[in-house]
Amino acid sequence: MSFFDWLKSGKGESKNVNVVKLKEESIGHGAMAAGSLTAGAESLAQMVDRKNMPAKILMVQDGIYSQQVTDYALKMAQRLDCEIIGLDVTERPLKFSGDRRQYEIQRFQERAEKSAELFANQASSLGIIYRHMTEIEDEEKVIFELSKQDAGIRYVLTKPDQAVLEANEERVQVPVFDLNCSRL
Repeated sequence: MSFFDWLKSGKGESKNVNVVKLKEESIGHGAMAAGSLTAGAESLAQMVDRKNMPAKILMVQDGIYSQQVTDYALKMAQRLDCEIIGLDVTERPLKFSGDRRQYEIQRFQERAEKSAELFANQASSLGIIYRHMTEIEDEEKVIFELSKQDAGIRYVLTKPDQAVLEANEERVQVPVFDLNCSRL
């Protein structure tokens, strides 16, 4: 069916069409209305920076790297010609106190460094720039702060949920968030 035939077929019929426009990002109208122009200007500047900067991938792991996530990040970085920032983040050690907390932090950091070193070798062999960092904090909070500080972070890759992994062992889908379209 051609475009014009499609247009003609709809004549005379009453069809309900619901068009929803998705907001890209809020500029902080409340802050601007309250007289805080700097908050609105900062939000606007961050949006412009994000549009103009080369894209970066934030690969979020928990110290033990998922093969599906690392493979996907490498392929995506090659295809889009962008760098990868590896973020190992956990809040598990915060559940403990004293010596046990220090032990859990050290254990997490050692695992993260080993995994990051192996991944850095893979990335380097493919000509991909890779940076690594570890944080002991709430994952969403860290992602939000990093994306706020570095406007180049456009994509966030995370591990799939364990239930999804068990249900779809053959074809695992890696969650990818595009920060130009959504906010965490």
